[in-house]
Amino acid sequence: MTLQDPQIDGPQVLIPGSEFLLSGLGRILLLIGLIILGVLLLLAFRRKKLGRKVPLVCASTLLLIGLVLAVAYRPPPFFVPEFPALPRLLPAESLFYRPVTDLPVAAQSDQWIASQQGLELSAGFRGTVTDGVAFGLPFNLVDAQTAVKSVELTQYPAASFAGPYPITDPAYIEGMPTYHFDQHYLAVDLQKRQAWELIAIRSWFGHWQAGAGATWSMNSLEYPTGSTIAARMPLLPGTITFAEVEAGQIEHAILGSTAISAPGKFLWPARGGDGVSADPNAPPMGAWLRLKADADLSGLGPQAKIVALASQKYGVILSDTGPGFKLRGTVDGRWNDTDLASLGQLTASDFEVVDTSSVIVSKDSLAIKQP
Repeated sequence: MTLQDPQIDGPQVLIPGSEFLLSGLGRILLLIGLIILGVLLLLAFRRKKLGRKVPLVCASTLLLIGLVLAVAYRPPPFFVPEFPALPRLLPAESLFYRPVTDLPVAAQSDQWIASQQGLELSAGFRGTVTDGVAFGLPFNLVDAQTAVKSVELTQYPAASFAGPYPITDPAYIEGMPTYHFDQHYLAVDLQKRQAWELIAIRSWFGHWQAGAGATWSMNSLEYPTGSTIAARMPLLPGTITFAEVEAGQIEHAILGSTAISAPGKFLWPARGGDGVSADPNAPPMGAWLRLKADADLSGLGPQAKIVALASQKYGVILSDTGPGFKLRGTVDGRWNDTDLASLGQLTASDFEVVDTSSVIVSKDSLAIKQP
């Protein structure tokens, strides 16, 4: 795939931290000032004694401060961005690009799948804003001109890439525009072929913070330095993009999450896990699920069917713990939410776990033995 100056079609956004705080504070002060002023005017109208003018001055001051903050940090008009096509983000020998149709079923597949209790498959991404959130992972395109920032890593500094990190303006962050969920920030330099990840990112008056961070080379089969997901794998190579589906096929494994995974257990290609399930049959992080060849796809919408076909050919790698049984994908205004919702006709019971032991090159490498 060749790209000609790819561009992201998206809005200006407020950044989590001081911008978001001051925006909300301005509206609150404005409301309080209006309430106090209204009460004072009502008392005056009823010819009550106002006494000193201090309350009126305070109300006017609150109104003025609130108005200034509300105007200065007024949320820009928001629309769900549209993201361009990306090239292959890792070498062809990477595990993400190997079909798993030839791999045998793992010995514990039945137990692991049964533990999922028939969870419905769902897309963790949409094309519209729901409850103030644009669901899905955005990414940001950076280059040599992008501002590079020092980022204070507050939760897992020892297990993170120390930085610095290129941060765009605007910066598209998971959970925008009201910022819920993990608040991932992903940056990709297509010329330098380097990528960066941050989680729980925010900015306090120009001081950037994040819970953890990572970086990885698109030319390497090494795991990232640092991580922002439980499996400690690179995030974007396993993320579905609208451009792939629009082109008619997804040519890589998909990262998924489940509510039911084993605590403290993981297997390659995962390098860690955050499971919380008490079920002794819960799957480990890194379990590689394959949609069964005889799964009924007849009721799926066009977009959902392309996702399902990729789940049959390349599989779904459990990489994080979260509600339900979800697939990673980019947020994009062109997704058809009704179409994607038809993935719910498939459940965890339509999948099987494959045995990857015969194709591992090294547990410290993203490389995989080819068919």
